[in-house]
Amino acid sequence: MSRDILALLIAYLLGSLPFSYLVTKRRTGLDIREVGEGNAGARNVWHVVGPGWGALVAALDTGKGLLAYYVGRDLGASQVMPLFCGFAVALGHGFPLLRWKQGGKGVAVTLGFLLGMLPGSTALGGLAFGLMYLWQRDFNRSINVACAAVIFLPLAFGEPLLVTVYVLALMLTLGLKKIIDMPHEQRVWAHSGWTDGARPGFYGEKGEKDSSATSSPGQEAAPRSG
Repeated sequence: MSRDILALLIAYLLGSLPFSYLVTKRRTGLDIREVGEGNAGARNVWHVVGPGWGALVAALDTGKGLLAYYVGRDLGASQVMPLFCGFAVALGHGFPLLRWKQGGKGVAVTLGFLLGMLPGSTALGGLAFGLMYLWQRDFNRSINVACAAVIFLPLAFGEPLLVTVYVLALMLTLGLKKIIDMPHEQRVWAHSGWTDGARPGFYGEKGEKDSSATSSPGQEAAPRSG
């Protein structure tokens, strides 16, 4: 097996590590894909299990993306192998080996990868997210601002235009996964949802400010340990 193929395989397997599923199952006995917004991601864990556990999953997902970058850089024989590993780790997260079609969108994973590849611009993108969220209390708008910053800030750091094109391609794969997952997520949301008034991105609302939303009839609040 060539070093490049091995690097891609490791990156994919890293992406397949289902931290959101494992944490939620351990803490609540629930399948994260069948509660809340139906997404196997850190934000859903935040609302279903608790903020601390959501932050832990976000850190773990970011870490596996970061590690995938170093695998591509240090193990791959080709100089462009880290770029392919960025897609491989996102593919593993979105379409994991043991839970095909039941992975997350890959925002934290992709940002973790880009943190290794483009640390300065990606860190500023994270700062943009934090400031926007403090100002608007709107997760969906804040993540959109952060993604736009991560796409275009490399130009301000002197990176070639092709780098921005590559980052844009990564972000488009996240958008494609969101479209693929939307029917499933809307189905899950209809009978589950979050109990704290927040709403997922497919509502297009400032869900973090909406405290009037209530849970569905018969819905039980998940444990809020964090």
